[in-house]
Amino acid sequence: MVGEPELAEVLTNNIPNVYTNGMSKYAIINLKTDPQLKELAAKTANRLGISISAILNNELRRFTAEQSVAFEVPEIPNAKTVVQLDLSSKQIHAGDYHKFSDNKKSLAFLADQLK
Repeated sequence: MVGEPELAEVLTNNIPNVYTNGMSKYAIINLKTDPQLKELAAKTANRLGISISAILNNELRRFTAEQSVAFEVPEIPNAKTVVQLDLSSKQIHAGDYHKFSDNKKSLAFLADQLK
């Protein structure tokens, strides 16, 4: 028909208006995360009665105020390190270690050991 806009033109002109209607004061952030982490976070947030958006907004506020980020990942030693930690612990409990009151004494000890 003459004078009628194409369907694609109608959709292009109207969909952005519908999608953003009433949301002009908010920005949308697309975030990629581990699905299991998202599920755990959603369950925790639900249990506490808050939204994931509230949690993320709080973290963004903290980040901008402190201008730093802390990644707290539990340190899990590999098998070789576990063996060394166990050995060190046994040596400490047995008193089989050297203690120095200052750096000069520790460096002198090391120099003596390398002779």
